[in-house]
Amino acid sequence: AVVSTQSTGDHFVHMISPNVYRTWDESLVAFDYFTTNGNFTDFQKTYIRYFGAMAMYKIGKTLKKRHNLADDVRIDMYTALRKWTKGLKGRPFNGGDTPNLADIEMWGMCSAFHGMPTWHDACENTKISGWYSRMEDYLGEKSAVGVNSANPTLVGEKQLVAA
Repeated sequence: AVVSTQSTGDHFVHMISPNVYRTWDESLVAFDYFTTNGNFTDFQKTYIRYFGAMAMYKIGKTLKKRHNLADDVRIDMYTALRKWTKGLKGRPFNGGDTPNLADIEMWGMCSAFHGMPTWHDACENTKISGWYSRMEDYLGEKSAVGVNSANPTLVGEKQLVAA
């Protein structure tokens, strides 16, 4: 059965922040994006990195409670990603031979943490990377600018890692 966009977005979107900001180190890695790519002074970069990471770490914990996620939020994320890939039923995309709106929505949500420790863990523990790569290939062919990653901090296949 084709997964609807409502069930995809309404459920998975609430897992992103608690997973990306799961630990202090992972929060800092996420905020390296701003310090690496923003046009800020050194003081501003330091402020954004540490205070932003602290705020999002706390928000991640609040969202975890609000959405009744497991103590180890990765488990809920793995379960949702496994449900997604199982729902493909051997097809390249949820939409069949070409992506549908649910594929685009799920790709957008995954691209928000692509290249971060959360993405690395997801690829190690689920089969999401094959589908994601097919989406990048498909979207890259259709895009005027090409799509390699929604995360501009990535260089090639570099993965950001928490200390």
